[in-house]
Amino acid sequence: MDNVGAILSRAETDQERLAAILRIVVFLALLATVLSLRQQGAHHHPVLAVTLAYGGLALTGLLLAWRGIFHALMPYVFVTLEVGLLLMQTVFMSSLMGRSPSVLTTVPMATIIFVFLAHAAMRYRPWLVVYTAALFLSGVFMAVAIMPDYEAGMGTGHAGEHNFMHHQVVPFTVLILTALILFVAGRGTRRLLRASVEERIGRARLSRFFAPDIAEQLLSGRETEVGTGRVRPVVVLFADIRGFSSLAENMEPGELSMFLAEFREVLATTIRDHGGIVDKFIGDAVMAVFGFPDYGNSPSDRALKCALAMRDRIARWSKQRKRAGLAAVEVGIGLHAGDAFVGVIGKESLLEFTVIGDTVNVAERIERLTRTLNADIAVSEQAARRAAEIPGAGWILTKSCRLAGRSQPLDVLYLPRDKRHSGEGERMRPREETTVQATDVFWSAPR
Repeated sequence: MDNVGAILSRAETDQERLAAILRIVVFLALLATVLSLRQQGAHHHPVLAVTLAYGGLALTGLLLAWRGIFHALMPYVFVTLEVGLLLMQTVFMSSLMGRSPSVLTTVPMATIIFVFLAHAAMRYRPWLVVYTAALFLSGVFMAVAIMPDYEAGMGTGHAGEHNFMHHQVVPFTVLILTALILFVAGRGTRRLLRASVEERIGRARLSRFFAPDIAEQLLSGRETEVGTGRVRPVVVLFADIRGFSSLAENMEPGELSMFLAEFREVLATTIRDHGGIVDKFIGDAVMAVFGFPDYGNSPSDRALKCALAMRDRIARWSKQRKRAGLAAVEVGIGLHAGDAFVGVIGKESLLEFTVIGDTVNVAERIERLTRTLNADIAVSEQAARRAAEIPGAGWILTKSCRLAGRSQPLDVLYLPRDKRHSGEGERMRPREETTVQATDVFWSAPR
């Protein structure tokens, strides 16, 4: 069974529990009605016996529902038994009231069929409603055919026609119309339920590969934002493990897989916490985007705070690994701001949400630059100037940095490698934490 079918089955199982409870309520109502009859003699006993039989059926349904036992055919089995017992009780009640079988639908007990129809509709099975109505009508016709007695209930002439309309045509018409309405409503409800389940599953699947905001827009069909894509200002963050090849060399494939999974979880959680989107994982590297779908709340500020939080979380994780006798982990983080194409590219059979453009290439090269600068974090001047403030202290500005594959130099603000985090060299004295304005840094920092 597919996921949609499994979820629908669970929903139907839940409804079956509710149906079992309602069946008990119907039984108590029937029992109260039968006990209220002041009739005496043997004719009263069959009605009570059928009512008690229905009670046994209700208790059986409740027990099955309580234990979570359910099968797709169970609703049909219960409906068959319910309608059969109702017909028997209606015939017995008709006999007690001295009425002909031809007017069974006018016996007050027969109106319980509408409860059964509603009961069937609540199970998200529209055809069960049709089956319930058809079974009851067939039973009535069989009772009339087996025990014909038209004179007692119909009369002749105009009175007979009136009785025929009143006792048969009108009740049957109301029953059929009710079943038809419930059938149409049930089909609509089931379609809506299935669509809701499919959307829920689709959102869950997309959320495994896209950020929740992107998944929401993909599902909503807002193509101008995601499907067709557009050029917009963003901040791109790259983070990469230092010395990954050496780490991987000393790990078994299974251990390496678990290591990368844990590493990615740490980074992805940090990125999401700061309002970023994980664009992709590339081996031991991650690419994140800030400023989409919402460019508000200063993407540069969020990206800078994310980079610092990412460094600190990786440092704590690395210390935990060292205490466990495992290799330490360090990362280099690079940020750049600029315009990039943001959206889904590819054909329908192979779609990918991505961010592409020179901004992405520069961010990746700035991350590489952290190794040359011996830095934890490096930020382009463009990204730093768009931030309201530069969090933390100890930032250094280096002018006219040369990036691999680019002819134009770039001013870069970087945070030197903190040996307290790596555990190498002497412990450095804690710096005084201050807030440095971006403009102050660029105009007062050493060249």
